[in-house]
Amino acid sequence: MAPRFMLIGQIGAGKTTLFNGLFGKNEPARKTQVMEFEGSSGIDTPGEYFSHPRMYHALITMSAEVERLMYVHPADVFDCRLPPGLLDVYANKCIDAVVTKMDRPSTDLPRVERLLRDAGVHGRIFPVSIHDLLSIATVRSYLLGSAPCEPSPCGKAP
Repeated sequence: MAPRFMLIGQIGAGKTTLFNGLFGKNEPARKTQVMEFEGSSGIDTPGEYFSHPRMYHALITMSAEVERLMYVHPADVFDCRLPPGLLDVYANKCIDAVVTKMDRPSTDLPRVERLLRDAGVHGRIFPVSIHDLLSIATVRSYLLGSAPCEPSPCGKAP
């Protein structure tokens, strides 16, 4: 069975912390060196795979089998590092986003949401903090609920 989702995003975006939270792992995040799999549920990817063009092939190849891509972006970073055209490769998939680190004082969710929409994220956008268990539970329910993910059309966040 193919994994349901794959987390992608820049180095330090909070992918591994989110991944651990989604699967109830009470362990500190460590630098992800290779793709980490949680059975047939999800994949955590190293930020280098996203940040360096020579590594795009690894993301593109692995994403062919997943149902949903989750772009992870920090709430206090106001430039988008989504490489131009990269999301076009995933035209048949719904791309959602998780805005992490919402507990930081310099967050600006509306600004980050506009940034993500302008970059091509058309699915749901989930604001989360690892310290807000309800926000993590909401994403977990969305990704791991019993209903299969629907690649199209993309749902909008309420």
